[in-house]
Amino acid sequence: MEQAIEQNTDVKREEKEQLLQEYDRYQEESNNLNLKSLITIFILLFLILALFAPKIYIRSNIYYASRNILHLQTQADALREENKHLKKQLEDVKFKYLILDMGD
Repeated sequence: MEQAIEQNTDVKREEKEQLLQEYDRYQEESNNLNLKSLITIFILLFLILALFAPKIYIRSNIYYASRNILHLQTQADALREENKHLKKQLEDVKFKYLILDMGD
């Protein structure tokens, strides 16, 4: 009877060890990336980069171009105002010249 119990416990130990070994193998396989999955991930990253890089580049260029346009518009407005001011000063000088010329 004791032999049967010892054999039974030996069998249970062997089964437990086998289960632990299989579990360890499963953990190693699930934690490590194989070459195929790694290549797939790199291809996906490359495709995403290839799709979004031009969009980001174009948006960036549009932003900087619009900033330059806004700066130039501001300068143009300032120059128009200065031109109006100079024309008014020119008219004032012409008027003074006409008054002085008529007085002689």
